[in-house]
Amino acid sequence: RSIARLLSGRAFSYVSAAMLGSFVRKFLQIVLALMFLMSGLNKVTDMVHADTHKFLASEAKHWGKIWKPLFDQVWKTASVDSATADMLDLLLLDDGSSSYQILMKNIGYSEIICALFLLLNTSASFGALFLAAIMAGGPFTHIPPKEDKALIS
Repeated sequence: RSIARLLSGRAFSYVSAAMLGSFVRKFLQIVLALMFLMSGLNKVTDMVHADTHKFLASEAKHWGKIWKPLFDQVWKTASVDSATADMLDLLLLDDGSSSYQILMKNIGYSEIICALFLLLNTSASFGALFLAAIMAGGPFTHIPPKEDKALIS
């Protein structure tokens, strides 16, 4: 008799759609926050998974080669003087070693901060929006220009 009641849906009549939606939203917030927390921590430190950090550090050189010309164009368009542009490059992109570890760590710190925002109900929307902006640069970063032309044609 209880199986028939379960199949008829009466067993779930006490769970409202709003409660279920709230649970699903919170569950997704936690899963996404953990995913971006791990992703960010792997970019910032090798204490989480040394092999992943090493791989990301080797890939950062390629990221920098893609983003450096874009940043240079932004500085030029914004009429930033060369001394300030050099300082911003040192803070945001690279320390002069052409390894672009600074860029990788800045992305990692941004992911960590946004993951924490996702866990707070008052700032979850901001965290999600900023993470979406970070992820929007992903295809530009991870699809090399030669492959990009092949995909378009």
